[in-house]
Amino acid sequence: MNNIEVPLRTYELMRAGFVCDAAMDLARDFADSQIAHPGDAFGNVFAWLWERDRSSAVSLFADLLAEARRKAPAGKEVTLEDLVRDLRFALHSTQLSHHSAYQEIEQVLKSEVPEHFGGRTDI
Repeated sequence: MNNIEVPLRTYELMRAGFVCDAAMDLARDFADSQIAHPGDAFGNVFAWLWERDRSSAVSLFADLLAEARRKAPAGKEVTLEDLVRDLRFALHSTQLSHHSAYQEIEQVLKSEVPEHFGGRTDI
C-alpha cells in the first residue's frame, strides 16, 4: 500500500471537506427518504479508521452527524439513532457490516458520540 505524509493542518482541512461533502449529500437525501446513508466513501474511511484508531472513527462520525444536522431543512434533522442505524449501508463492502462487528459499532457510537455534543442525549 502506498502511504503519503500529510501535514496535520492539511489533513484537518481534507477531513473537514470530506465530512462537509458527505453531510450535504446525507442531509439532502435524508430529507427526501428518511434514510441516513452517509455514502460508501464515508463507510470505507470510517471502517479504515475503526480498525486503526476507534476514537478517531467516533470523532469522524460525530462530525458527520453535526454537519448533517446543520445542513438539514428544519424538521428533517438526522438523529444519532438514524445515522447509527443507517451507517451499516455504507459499510456493506467492509468486514464491519457483519452483524457481530456492527453491534459493537452501534454500542460504541451510541455511548461515545453524545460526549461530542456536550453529553446531550437529544441528538
